[in-house]
Amino acid sequence: MALASGAEIIGVNNRNLQDFSVDVGNSLNLRKKMPAGKIFVAESGIISAAAVKELNAAGIEVALIGKALMRAGDARETLKELCGELR
Repeated sequence: MALASGAEIIGVNNRNLQDFSVDVGNSLNLRKKMPAGKIFVAESGIISAAAVKELNAAGIEVALIGKALMRAGDARETLKELCGELR
């Protein structure tokens, strides 16, 4: 539906809104079906540097990181930790 709408930015929620479980694999699987030139945003459940690295390796360059930063004592330091290897 998102592709058919002509959207240039497409976000994929990794959270199942029925049971609130999280599976970052949703983004990994759907990214494979996305044509080049679309901005793909992985949303929810991104709480580790390993997850950020895995998403980036799959061609996902944009992620919505909320919970990890909200719970962090130092959001700036947490963001550095999450994305540090990508520089």
